[in-house]
Amino acid sequence: MAAGIDPAVQRRRLRAELRRLRMLKQLTQKEVAERVGWSPSKLIRIETGQVGLSTSDLKALLGEYDVSDPETIHLLVKMAKDGRRQQWGPYRDVLNPDFLTYLGFEGSAAVIRQAEPQVLPGLLQTREYARAVIEGVGGADLPAQTVARQVEVRMKRQEIFDRPNSPEMFFIIDESALRRPAGGADAMRRQLRHLKKIAALDHVHIRAVLLDSGTHPGLRGSFVHLEFPDAEDDDMLFLESSQTSLVTKDDTEAISRYRKDFTYLEAIAASEDETGRLIDRIDADLERLSPL
Repeated sequence: MAAGIDPAVQRRRLRAELRRLRMLKQLTQKEVAERVGWSPSKLIRIETGQVGLSTSDLKALLGEYDVSDPETIHLLVKMAKDGRRQQWGPYRDVLNPDFLTYLGFEGSAAVIRQAEPQVLPGLLQTREYARAVIEGVGGADLPAQTVARQVEVRMKRQEIFDRPNSPEMFFIIDESALRRPAGGADAMRRQLRHLKKIAALDHVHIRAVLLDSGTHPGLRGSFVHLEFPDAEDDDMLFLESSQTSLVTKDDTEAISRYRKDFTYLEAIAASEDETGRLIDRIDADLERLSPL
């Protein structure tokens, strides 16, 4: 597999190719499923990425699509194997299953929209801020090794900013998150300056909902909405709170509702320039308390 290609990208490309081959044969999902002895729902789940694809199942489909070229078969089988590689699998001992599922798709998104009411998004955190948040939320009993590995995940996720096909990213942050000095004043000042640096990237948009805006839907909890390059690939919603988490591509009603909530938050949020000036003011306030 070419270096730097996320397994989720490989899975998406394979699904797109299988749909293309089926449509070239002018076959419906039901017709293909009947020919290979599957239920229609199995093929639907394969083409939408809800289940993995074994080599034997892939070859059965390619047989129905009259794909006989050895080089093409080898390429698609390799793509399937690479797509099954779990980039985040080594961290399953410190991350919950829903978040692991989410991470499998984050790297192949075309658009990321995230709303955070209490802390800064993980993709925007410095190492010391991330450690302070994880330790603070996890409590005194959280093992140091768990903290270190969770911080490592957040840092690895940020490699997405340097990819040639990095997604368009929109972050809505409550002003209270900018003012909460996780890790102390010095650490927060470094975090705020990191935010300004990231916000200067063309594909990153950071805006704050000011405290005087009052209550708003974002206060229900953090959420992330993902869009993918393939128009046939459904959007994804990830919800997370201190008690529960949820990742779904199936609950279209919830996905639509939270997408509307994000649009509302964009309507009431300060502009990117105003948010930058707010960050500067908070930085200046912290400097008076603790000069770097």
